[in-house]
Amino acid sequence: MKEIYICSSNTDRNEVLPVVEMLEASGLSCCVPGRDILYEYGWEQAVSDAINEATMIIYFESPASRKSFRLMNELEEAKKSRLMKLVFEAGTATADEVLAKVRDKLAEARKIKEDVSVIVPYSGNEPYIFVSYSHMDKDRVFGIIRLLQGRGYRVWFDEGIDPGTEWDDNIAEHLTAAGYVIPCFSENFFNSQNCNDELFFARELGLSIMPVYLEDVKLEPGAAMRFGRLQALFYHKYTDKNRFLDKVAAAEGIDACRDKSSDIK
Repeated sequence: MKEIYICSSNTDRNEVLPVVEMLEASGLSCCVPGRDILYEYGWEQAVSDAINEATMIIYFESPASRKSFRLMNELEEAKKSRLMKLVFEAGTATADEVLAKVRDKLAEARKIKEDVSVIVPYSGNEPYIFVSYSHMDKDRVFGIIRLLQGRGYRVWFDEGIDPGTEWDDNIAEHLTAAGYVIPCFSENFFNSQNCNDELFFARELGLSIMPVYLEDVKLEPGAAMRFGRLQALFYHKYTDKNRFLDKVAAAEGIDACRDKSSDIK
């Protein structure tokens, strides 16, 4: 993971790289497109991942950068991720000036990043998405939940169960109240009795179900008969997370589970 994402025009590369070298010499890891991310297939996803992993974005502004659609997209991605942005004039700002500003703001940027990274299960009376998953897939699934919540979707998942409550009753209650169900299919999912119970209970309730595949997995005949015809998304095959989210948004009825006030103006 590289903590600082460098957003600059290739035209300004000779002015920007000496600044980056000083930041890195001071122990600050930087991601520089064109150096750390190559211009090849999967570029957009690699940029998106790097921005989402970063703590801070530094934008070197210049006449060239202001005309770059690529840089505008990177800044918009950083805005969605709520990264702290520092702006400097390319060719004018000195390495010492940039380093001093970064050191001054880094602790605050890390705190913002920490706060944004925490995902919390939805609590309220509005329609929400129930995400069913194996805890062995927690890291992958939490990444999906973070994406969904970033688009304004209300999401409940079983990290929201209070200690001491009856697990089965709590799950059944939240499934019954759900507006949509997204089961995250994997080998771990189908090896989990709890996941299978949640999936079949959602079907019995007649809930809208949209499976999301975390990996290539072959359904058993019974599951294939029941769920093979459902609209499904193969998350592991998407190189662009925004396209995955666009496909989610196209699912009939799922928009009722989204808070429209979260839309970026």
